[in-house]
Amino acid sequence: MKMNHKTIIIGQVVFLALVIILLYNFYPKVEFSVNGNIVKFNSVNSNVIIISKNPDFSNPRYINFEKEDTFVQLDPGKYFWKPANNLIKGFKKELEIKSNVGIAIFRNESEIDSEYQSEGNESAKIKNIGNVKINVTKREDGVMVGHIILEPEETKKIEDKGVYEGREK
Repeated sequence: MKMNHKTIIIGQVVFLALVIILLYNFYPKVEFSVNGNIVKFNSVNSNVIIISKNPDFSNPRYINFEKEDTFVQLDPGKYFWKPANNLIKGFKKELEIKSNVGIAIFRNESEIDSEYQSEGNESAKIKNIGNVKINVTKREDGVMVGHIILEPEETKKIEDKGVYEGREK
């Protein structure tokens, strides 16, 4: 039986089409979105997400999908990640969690302890509303007179005078 060139070419095209269809169906697919420092991974056919701060994935963190949507809280910085299933690892992708420095001063007397007010101080509270540890400096008349270190969501009592400035620690 003699095969002609058309038959060989058609066989190769069919084989290539089948390989592409199989790869498309088995290739790990994941969508992600970032909200603050929370990353939401939505898996179509991945079992795990591999995350690392290093592009060569040394010291990786593996996150198994328990359900389609998986949420991960990450510290600020640049991350490399790739999806994987039992057959194939996906291509490397990047994401960045931006640091957010923010402070709020509360002067509402109902939120401040009466013990602190009775000392004769004008009182207030300062709160870290960002997502990183911050160093807050207090200045009076252009001179630094104190500092406070606040973790995210931490609140401390302060005197309500002077200028407070926060920056990432």
